[in-house]
Amino acid sequence: MNTDGNITKIVFRSISWLAIFKFSSQTLSWVITLIIARILSPDDYGLMAMATIITGYVELFSELGLGAAIIQKKTITQTELSSVFWFALTISILLGALCFPLSYLTSYIMNEPRVIPLTKFVAIHFVISGLYIVPSNLLRKDLKFKELGFIELIAVMTSLVVMVIIAIHGGGAWALLSGSITRKAVDVLMIYPKAGWYPKLRFNIKDAVNLLKFGSVLALGRSLYYMQERSDSFFAGRLWKSDYLGLYGFAKQLAQIPTDRIVSLINQVSFPAFSKIQDKKKEFKKLYLHISKMTMFIVIPLFTGGFLLGELLIRTILNEKWFSMYVLFRYLCIVQIFVSMNAINNFVHVSQGRPVWSLYYNIVSAVIMPIAFYIMVPYGLNAMIAPWISVFVVICIIWTIITLKKIKISLMEYIKNLRHPFQGSLLIALTVTALNKIINQIPELTGLNYMKLAVLITCGAVTYFIYYWTFDKKYLADIYNKFKSQKKLNQNIKVIRKKSLMSEQQKK
Repeated sequence: MNTDGNITKIVFRSISWLAIFKFSSQTLSWVITLIIARILSPDDYGLMAMATIITGYVELFSELGLGAAIIQKKTITQTELSSVFWFALTISILLGALCFPLSYLTSYIMNEPRVIPLTKFVAIHFVISGLYIVPSNLLRKDLKFKELGFIELIAVMTSLVVMVIIAIHGGGAWALLSGSITRKAVDVLMIYPKAGWYPKLRFNIKDAVNLLKFGSVLALGRSLYYMQERSDSFFAGRLWKSDYLGLYGFAKQLAQIPTDRIVSLINQVSFPAFSKIQDKKKEFKKLYLHISKMTMFIVIPLFTGGFLLGELLIRTILNEKWFSMYVLFRYLCIVQIFVSMNAINNFVHVSQGRPVWSLYYNIVSAVIMPIAFYIMVPYGLNAMIAPWISVFVVICIIWTIITLKKIKISLMEYIKNLRHPFQGSLLIALTVTALNKIINQIPELTGLNYMKLAVLITCGAVTYFIYYWTFDKKYLADIYNKFKSQKKLNQNIKVIRKKSLMSEQQKK
């Protein structure tokens, strides 16, 4: 039995289903995000960042890595699941209550009294998150990403409606926070029927603690990662005004869109897939290379385009209150290439039962990056590029090399695996740069930013396709054949379900 082929097909099928729903929900999300950004101000985004920076760290401990422990454990009993549910819910309620004193601490640290009611309101998010942990990770464990994708689509659509209504009526930062809570609430309402699991009135502290032993190491690592990821906003929030912090935060949010929306769906499938073949070294290695290539095939051209067209993009899709962030946005796009490259490395170690390795990586990042941000914050918005483009990139490269060594993939094999995405993106850069210079010399196109952007994006995409058609047609054909087989499989499932339904009706 070809295990590697089977797991690769399962991963591709899972990603395909998740991608369909992700594409639908995130396309709508991107459009609404841009509309809301035009309605709200950088000050609103800055207040949201301030209100959630401390509570966001505390929220990491409401999950305690229990979701990953559920996925990684090969077999898990109903008693264990119920014990985890009641334990997680209790922790979430306690941490939700903690939001009230934390609101005053946040106000004191950030010197901003307006964050007090916002931070208190985050308590609702804590409680809802506690209800979500077990059923969502059961679906992930079984690679049921079609169900997860459908739930996310409905939740995103509902939350976006809430955000727009509140933003139009002058809700400011409350629109952003209410949208986040609405989305999580809809997730919880829909997840239990899809998972087919409900908690029993059973609790065994030993069962919860056994899973907690694995998850706590992971939770500590995630908390350290959060410190590294949000330390820039923490130091900036203390020194800058809220509108300046809002510019920085929104530049990061825009740059992270492909990572959050595209790479995250690949990673959601990667961890349970790696966990299923954690003891099979050959299949594990092949799957790592396959996922790495798939990720880079998508994100490198996107981030290359973001860097090249960053200024034109910001000036086209947003109004002038956001223009000053375009330089920062461009370089953060380059950083996101390394974020994407590094994304699955932690999953590799955790899935093979080495969460402590991931912890070491997060300790190093949590020590070095905050120091770099602290040094650069006084020099202003664009100075924050330096820590990301230098220190962070070096950390990502070293962690990737360590991961490759552990799973016995040579650096040259890894580079060779990714050569086509990099070379194709380099050709995009040359084409778009040359074409942009030509367009800028045509007076009739002055001010027609939407047309220029459309032409440059189209030409970049065509260039990338031509490169792959010329130098790696096999990979394009492989993607096409997998989509074709997925479509055929879906049709067969529909036929089987239809026959089953007809058979049941005949019996009746």
